Amino acid sequence: MRATWRNIAQGQKGRSMARFIVIHGTPPQTTQDKLIDSAKRVTASLSPGAEWLNSWWIPETQKLFCEWEAPDADTIRASLEQAKDLLPIESIHEVLWIDPQWYK
Repeated sequence: MRATWRNIAQGQKGRSMARFIVIHGTPPQTTQDKLIDSAKRVTASLSPGAEWLNSWWIPETQKLFCEWEAPDADTIRASLEQAKDLLPIESIHEVLWIDPQWYK
């Protein structure tokens, strides 16, 4: 079997879930504190199998990029239901994890 980024990442990280990037548009009045409050609601009601890994917010563009691991996109949508007022989902993309260590 030929190694792929996904199965190499799974072997190194001990994980078997797919990884996703979720892109949210945020309202103009959004602040980091409002995002943190929404994040608390999300983490309190995560769907089984969903793990929120990281987020990056670009205030100038009002975009929030969130990295997740989950069995599928619907699991992430269910996890984000509690925060849909502040964090409407623009798109969800399954991505392949690339470890910078692979290039050393």
